[in-house]
Amino acid sequence: MRSLFGGRRRSVFGHGKELGVYRNELFELTQRIDRVLATVVEEIDALRRRDLEPDVAVARLGEHEAVLDADVSALQKMMAPEELHGLHMEYEANLERALRGIVTVERGCAITRLPHRPPDDEEPHTYYKRGHSNVAHARLRMAEIVEVLLHWEPGRPAEASVAARLERTREG
Repeated sequence: MRSLFGGRRRSVFGHGKELGVYRNELFELTQRIDRVLATVVEEIDALRRRDLEPDVAVARLGEHEAVLDADVSALQKMMAPEELHGLHMEYEANLERALRGIVTVERGCAITRLPHRPPDDEEPHTYYKRGHSNVAHARLRMAEIVEVLLHWEPGRPAEASVAARLERTREG
């Protein structure tokens, strides 16, 4: 009978070791990503308040973008359990959204360097505001997804919807 199933006994807890490794790697990576995104949000906010010069902001945002690009590569190489693939991909998509927000802010900074631009032009600030909201909202959604990814148990649904979050708060 054993030869029918590959010669070894199957455990009810087949996800154990792989799930533990995945959670550890995911926790470390997402903590680093969240710290970088928190810094990015603060710097974009400083740019919006005119506490940070556009040239300085571009240099800092470029550094953060490089770090996040490396983290995207590491995230894509991670092997999530099959049940978590959808949420893992949604996390990646939100990270891409945050990166697009950074690029939007960089475009706004580039507008400030254009010749013959009126000094009271508000167009760069529109870019800053749009980029800030993209990064901030992506970060919030990523935090919700990470909470589900880290606390998921085999056999339970892996959902990060508002309804699922409300259900979890009622239970716990």
